[in-house]
Amino acid sequence: MPFSKVFSLLMVVGIIPILIGIIPGLHFHVFVIYNFILIVSFIVDYIMTPGKKDFEVDRICDDKLSMGGENEITISIRNNSDYVLDITALDEIPLYMNFKKKFVNLKVSPHNESEGRYIVVPQKRGQFTFGKIHIKYNGVLKLCSKKHQYDVTNNYKVYPNLKDLNKLGLSLIKKSHLIQGVKKVKSFGGGTEFESLREYNEGDDYRKINWLATARANKLIINTFEPEKNQQVMIMLDSSRVMNSEIDYIKKLDYSINASFLLTDVAIKKGDNVGVMVFDSSVKRYVKPGKGTGQFQLIAENLYNVEENFVSADYRGSLNYLNQYQKRRSLLCIFTELFNAQEAIRLSAALKNMAKHHVPIVITIKDMRLYKTADMNAKNSEDIYLKAASIKLVDEREKVKKVFHNSGIGVIDVPPDKLSVEVVNKYLQMKSFM
Repeated sequence: MPFSKVFSLLMVVGIIPILIGIIPGLHFHVFVIYNFILIVSFIVDYIMTPGKKDFEVDRICDDKLSMGGENEITISIRNNSDYVLDITALDEIPLYMNFKKKFVNLKVSPHNESEGRYIVVPQKRGQFTFGKIHIKYNGVLKLCSKKHQYDVTNNYKVYPNLKDLNKLGLSLIKKSHLIQGVKKVKSFGGGTEFESLREYNEGDDYRKINWLATARANKLIINTFEPEKNQQVMIMLDSSRVMNSEIDYIKKLDYSINASFLLTDVAIKKGDNVGVMVFDSSVKRYVKPGKGTGQFQLIAENLYNVEENFVSADYRGSLNYLNQYQKRRSLLCIFTELFNAQEAIRLSAALKNMAKHHVPIVITIKDMRLYKTADMNAKNSEDIYLKAASIKLVDEREKVKKVFHNSGIGVIDVPPDKLSVEVVNKYLQMKSFM
């Protein structure tokens, strides 16, 4: 309706002069005159009030949004008319987007521009379309109300939460360790590239003593080294049906992609080359190892919209593909899920036969609900059944890890909240052995 709340209120208020006009018998005339004035005023207001062509409306935000994080969306409105207007704007937000502050209210001065903001929290990775922006405002005399829509449809990509990289301070990771709360995880191994000098501590290798620096400082000084740069890190991401299971309503595939982003960021900052392979029954995507910001963006473009497929993983086929294109010795970070020891034996055999020149790490996500159920006190028959089933699954999971340990293959099996940091820590430890 083009009528404002003020106009509706004045219609109701018009009853008062009509009632007063009843006494001298002029109520009809009062009714006609009052409504005539009100309608003429409405028409004048409608004509005076700016129309659709008097506004320029736009949406301003990053092309890449972060899943699970708060992303600020700005609505910009330019008023090319001669009147001050209070405008309410509403954006067409796609599915899988939670939002804060649905309506954006703006006061826009004549021939000026104003901006309002709202927050969206994407719940899913991929590409999403934001549609039209709708605006509503009252007339100059506050009697009419106008609505318009502006086609600013655009596609935006939702990535794993890139903002968390800065929150975790990953850009400031020191050369020899990753800070995890107050705990420091050292990078084992001697390393090959000179890093710095420091005072000798009991237990240090005497062969690293820098005698020239020792003579100058009049105390024992040793050389410290860091693992060499330009090493190869290959992230192998399983997108088969096993990665479709959820923990706290988030799929294991999403947890793995988050950890992959984190690992890529750290490894590139360390000067290493990082590549990615996404596979299930066949190889879906392959990015050869590279370094620098451009490589991070390339990997991000290949990971942000990966979806799980309801097929089984072909480890042998994916490793055969890897051997064709990746000849240099690499750290293989294999994100997957294995439900029994037989699967672990097959993967272990494939790694030994087809990836013997590489250093593999099998990375899985532990569902702590399973362990809690296995340890619970059974109170009824249903509890007994659940406890027995959980114990069997836990035992099978331990057998899987034992298969890899016996084969000399590294394993990371941790809850989802520890996955990203544990993967990075393991990478830092393994650099010296590659």
